[in-house]
Amino acid sequence: MKAKYILTLLLLIGLSMSSILPVWAQVEGYRVQVRKDFGYSWASDIQGRFTIQLQGDETEVDWVTFLIDEDSLGTVQSAPFKVSFDTGDYPDGDHLFSAEVTLKDGSLQKTTSLAYTFIAASETSKQVKTLLIGIGVVLGGIFAIVALVQALFIKKGKKSPHQPGEPRSYGILGGTVCAKCGRPFPRHILGINLLVGRLDRCENCGKWVMTTRATPAALRAAEEAELEVIKAEQKPAPSKDNFKKDLDDSRFFDDL
Repeated sequence: MKAKYILTLLLLIGLSMSSILPVWAQVEGYRVQVRKDFGYSWASDIQGRFTIQLQGDETEVDWVTFLIDEDSLGTVQSAPFKVSFDTGDYPDGDHLFSAEVTLKDGSLQKTTSLAYTFIAASETSKQVKTLLIGIGVVLGGIFAIVALVQALFIKKGKKSPHQPGEPRSYGILGGTVCAKCGRPFPRHILGINLLVGRLDRCENCGKWVMTTRATPAALRAAEEAELEVIKAEQKPAPSKDNFKKDLDDSRFFDDL
């Protein structure tokens, strides 16, 4: 008898849930989304021109009234259901966005609200400045760490496993030609990708240069020219005494 009572109770719960679930699914079927057209947005802080748009099955929608703080932003009667607005037309501070959705069967649904904070242009400039400073500090820290790690593994003037002018393998990132010393070297995984190129440290002269992946022909040409580059680096600079002697000798040629 007890088991029959429990079974009946479960059946009644199941029937009630079957009638409630479609209503929940329908209520949760629509939401609003706010996107930036032009201006500033960071987290919930926004300033400029934005668009609020309905998300969900638009084929069942008759019209939509978009709301800001329960006041109408505008009513749209055809897809796509969206309205643009400018934060400058409203007071700075917290605002709630939602929409009342009227379906073709005559029923009315209201979406959940989205909270945003309208900020002044002066506050925008302050936040942008703070953000840029933060990015600069992070990038500076990354560069310092990369430079330190590369300095531990790449020593200026270390003996190369390849003879000058000899072809070599440059690894998965390819090779490049140093803009400072003109010698080829492999690009390193620890280099800093800056979109326009990869900031990397030359294994030959130890200087930081902006690099791009060189073609095999360009690398081979740099390898062949490497001997001349090394000879030029090793050629002793004229001493002051030699320079003075050459200057004195030149007087005899002037007298001829």
